[in-house]
Amino acid sequence: MDIHQAKELLQRYQAGSCTLSENELVESWYEQLIETDEWEWGEGEKDMMQHIIEARILEQTNDSQKIKGSRFFLLSRSSWWAAAAVFLIGTFSYFFLFNTTSKPAQIVKVLRNDVKAPQSNKAMITLANGQKIYLDSVGNDSLATQGNVKLVKLKGGEIAYQQSAGDGGKNLQYNTLTNPRGSKVINMFLADGSKIWLNAGSAVTYPVAFVGVERKVSVTGEAYFEVAHDASKPFIVNYSSMSVEVLGTHFNINAFEDEDHDVKVTLLKGSVKIDNENANRLLKPGQQALVNKEIKVKSDVDLSFVMAWKDGYFQFNNASLQNVLKQVSRWYDVDVVYEGSNQPRQFVGEMQKNLNLSEMLKILEKNEVHFRIEEKRLIVKPD
Repeated sequence: MDIHQAKELLQRYQAGSCTLSENELVESWYEQLIETDEWEWGEGEKDMMQHIIEARILEQTNDSQKIKGSRFFLLSRSSWWAAAAVFLIGTFSYFFLFNTTSKPAQIVKVLRNDVKAPQSNKAMITLANGQKIYLDSVGNDSLATQGNVKLVKLKGGEIAYQQSAGDGGKNLQYNTLTNPRGSKVINMFLADGSKIWLNAGSAVTYPVAFVGVERKVSVTGEAYFEVAHDASKPFIVNYSSMSVEVLGTHFNINAFEDEDHDVKVTLLKGSVKIDNENANRLLKPGQQALVNKEIKVKSDVDLSFVMAWKDGYFQFNNASLQNVLKQVSRWYDVDVVYEGSNQPRQFVGEMQKNLNLSEMLKILEKNEVHFRIEEKRLIVKPD
């Protein structure tokens, strides 16, 4: 596509005579236009394109209800619109999806076995004596007393360990908070005032009261920590053979066992020391460690991307379809089954996590991936 063909495409877009793929292509150009100054057209063409697209988007918004806050891209290198975008924008092409489908009746009729986003916390606490407390079935009150520590559920649904004055005892007692698939994010105050947020499909084991010269917990899945400062008792998070040592800091650990990437430790505030028996590294705020047999450190990490799960969004950055659907599986508590061949593809973008599964799938289907829901199974058939 040359520049004259691109201008003709804009004219057809303004007239409303483009195909769906052409509409999406033009809208992807505009998304790039507002994010970068590296555009090859003159200022006149820029202004023309901006006015045309803003008018069309306003028209579309007035005609249909948009699922707010959901933006999703397919990185494509084989389609003709990708080649056009490479010519006009740069080395990468972004296939931008404006979701203008109305909610929800039509989708629900097509997908009768629709799955809602998690409506509550289904988390469970296993006490030191083996007793299990299911948090969605208890009120806002005292749940248990262990020594001089009281376990309570606060009005906002948070869990808190409240330690009274006096001897905390010499023996450590451990509790485990498990947040299963299909559950909202749960947060908890430990006895020392540290706070933990736990993603769906994750668990953390911790002492009821911290005894001795260190504070040590272990985690699987994904958790975000805001650690209370106590220079006399370093806070240590263990996962497998890896440990993260801090004095007082904010950091995120992504250690899902079913993911095909390294364990990720991202520092938001303070400092941490990471040790995996073969090496150790210190992190500064904004850095992320990729931990396997080695420890690799990335700088200038997009922290909003890392913390999207806690803030109510799916966010993907060059994610494979399998990685996208692993997050879907954990959040909606569905098993993913693939039919046919699975062509490699990568996704970037964000979607709200409060969408029904059918609404999310409607966005994904525009990226040439087809689905059907059979009870708690999501059947995937990539084109």
